[in-house]
Amino acid sequence: MKITRRYVLAAGAAVAMTIPAGASFAQDWKPTRDVELVIPFGVGGGSDLMARVIGKVIVEEKLLPVPLVINNRPGGGGAVGIGYVSASRKEDPHTIILVNGTTQITPILTPQAKTLTEVQPVANFMLDDFLLFVKGDSKYKTIKEFVDDVKSKPDKTFNFATGGTTDVMAITIFSKAIGKEINPVNFNSGGEALTALLGGHVDGVIGNPLEFMGHLESGAVRALGVFRDDRFAAFKDVPTMKESGIDAPNFQMWRGIALPKGVDENVQKYWQGIMKKVAESETMKKYIADNVASEAYISGKDFETFLVNQEKLYRDLLGKPAAQ
Repeated sequence: MKITRRYVLAAGAAVAMTIPAGASFAQDWKPTRDVELVIPFGVGGGSDLMARVIGKVIVEEKLLPVPLVINNRPGGGGAVGIGYVSASRKEDPHTIILVNGTTQITPILTPQAKTLTEVQPVANFMLDDFLLFVKGDSKYKTIKEFVDDVKSKPDKTFNFATGGTTDVMAITIFSKAIGKEINPVNFNSGGEALTALLGGHVDGVIGNPLEFMGHLESGAVRALGVFRDDRFAAFKDVPTMKESGIDAPNFQMWRGIALPKGVDENVQKYWQGIMKKVAESETMKKYIADNVASEAYISGKDFETFLVNQEKLYRDLLGKPAAQ
């Protein structure tokens, strides 16, 4: 698999040392060689953008004594990147990986895919909501105009770009709410989905604000409706689906960090501490606020419990029974 992008961020002086898998770690464990941050999505999407903010904080605040290597491994709704970690970085305490709702939804839609269950969750940083976007010069000025047109035509007449299985789920939920099937056109990241929308190759996108903020502000894209109970303060003119007469349930995208399976508990605690410092940084707080998301730092066992509840929510929304 071709690596989309790979470079080293200098975080300190590296000490070359190989630690065997399954070794015991003292309470004061720290990384002794390059740390690899795997992003299982393409460059330019929401996951990539957030991962690079995490990397920026780690480097600028000198949180690690070693360099940080960023490695994009996109494909399969996170399955390619997580498969890479589970196959070649098992029990490696020097590997961290970006995880989000897509890595949890992928195995619900494609049970054979290797995703969230193949890694050890560490911490969640934020939750962000979904909006329905069209191109800025679209003939649709309101969600009602759009839905009326969709309903007047055969199923799958309209194409929506997706940057992952969370977007597919959003399209599925919206399609059920309006009683018409919209055709998902899959890409490796929200950045690629946005490019398809701007190029006029699709009719719309359902995505998170952080992937569209600059283009919303410039007018290149237009938001028609939000999947939440109240309007965004930053988008006061954009109505909720429910106030527009569309009974689409609300859900959010969570975004966090995980480790390979099998790492020592003390290593997990070390990385929880690092990620707490990242979450408390002004850079991360500003990033979350600028992208109208919600701070939601959850770590350790609390994060694992949160994920159990999220999976149940996702399965209920998709009408998929619990895994046996």
